[in-house]
Amino acid sequence: MLRMFGHYMERRLLFLAWAEAAILILFFYVGYFGSYADTGSITKGLIAYLPQALIFSGAALLGMVTAGLYERGRVLGSRAMVLRLAGAFVATFVLVAIVSYAVPKAEIWRSGLSIAMPAAFAAILVLRLVVENSPLSRGFDRRVMVVGDAEANIKIDRILAAEASGEIAIGKPGLTIVDRLPIDGPLLWSNDIGALRQRAERLHCSEIVVALDDAAAEGAASSLPLSQLLECRLAGVRIVDLAEFCERETGRVDLDHLRRRWLMFAGGFETGRIDLIAKRVFDILVSLAVLVTCLPVMLLAMAAIKAEDGGPIFYSQLRVGRHGRAFPLLKFRSMRTDAERFGARYAEENDPRVTRVGRLLRRSRIDELPQLLNVLKGEMSFVGPRPERPVFVRELEHQLPFFKERHRVKPGISGWAQVNHAYTATIDDARVKLEYDIYYLKNWSLFLDLLILTQTLRVVVWGSGAR
Repeated sequence: MLRMFGHYMERRLLFLAWAEAAILILFFYVGYFGSYADTGSITKGLIAYLPQALIFSGAALLGMVTAGLYERGRVLGSRAMVLRLAGAFVATFVLVAIVSYAVPKAEIWRSGLSIAMPAAFAAILVLRLVVENSPLSRGFDRRVMVVGDAEANIKIDRILAAEASGEIAIGKPGLTIVDRLPIDGPLLWSNDIGALRQRAERLHCSEIVVALDDAAAEGAASSLPLSQLLECRLAGVRIVDLAEFCERETGRVDLDHLRRRWLMFAGGFETGRIDLIAKRVFDILVSLAVLVTCLPVMLLAMAAIKAEDGGPIFYSQLRVGRHGRAFPLLKFRSMRTDAERFGARYAEENDPRVTRVGRLLRRSRIDELPQLLNVLKGEMSFVGPRPERPVFVRELEHQLPFFKERHRVKPGISGWAQVNHAYTATIDDARVKLEYDIYYLKNWSLFLDLLILTQTLRVVVWGSGAR
């Protein structure tokens, strides 16, 4: 994996994104020159229609993100790939049509797209099939050697098996454990300082994970074969500890390894004044754009809520924000007016308190749109940890270590935890979401916010995690 702006990105997905962007731009020009352009002025045409080519490729990539074609850890079968890619190109056509209608001077003509879209579809499909089903895919493989104890190996096995069990939302394609060595084994403590390096080279290892449980980690300096590991590191083999491995592979910071000393010396958690200003400007621009775009949908939702039972349209509820300050969060009402007559509780799957209109609003996330006003007021951010109710915060602060730390930033309408995990219903759910939130705090950047926004589109379209 590559680390970009503090966030771990799969090499395979980055390769596909760049290659597919190039394919889309190439075939936009093929469609353009095939339909309109004077081939005698190719250079002039390339420059003049670069904005349109970028609009087309951007719309297609956004459609592919929405269709789930850039999900970390997901390798699709041929049939699923064709169906999702087809859906992405339908979304592309709709997006380009909207841009053409809203900005007539954009001059994205349908006859050019009639050539560009089928050709790009075929080329991208072939590229994906080749990458996923040929020796080329081995170029993205990561071959890992584990040096550690039994308890830590069990944790790694849980991470590797999580995709099949559904325990966590993102998987580990192309990661192979090629060897496991006990921390107190003879090879690690032999007199041959190059023994571990030679074994790693023979197995073509790209990385060694030093995996120790908490007790062993406390005295790691004395329990590790430092000379052997240093020899490997200087030979170009990456060395990572268990905490970094877990963070990278799950997109979460493992609470089992979260200690104040680690928080003090770990990278990340860096947010300057300029970063905060940039995030505030980003919040205002995105919120205004979404508010204007979704205003007709919001008006329809208001009419439907009122028509169903005659109750109030909006629902205001106290939530905990930055620095622990409470604020009134605004939502479209999706439950019966007497939903909490027996006290506050988490939303359940198929919750009987949800109205018929409310179920549709929740599944499509339309009920969250009034929170745009909270963002404009500065009480929330567009992206951040989900704001919780004070009664739940008091409970969770007693049960989960470092839960208070998530209140160091403004809560968000969407967030890293929201796009990777369903609604909180149990203490275990709250723990997982806290691990995602701490990852967000540690690795925040505007790039990660943009990535979360694109993943939010996928969640909205497919209704993931709605209750």
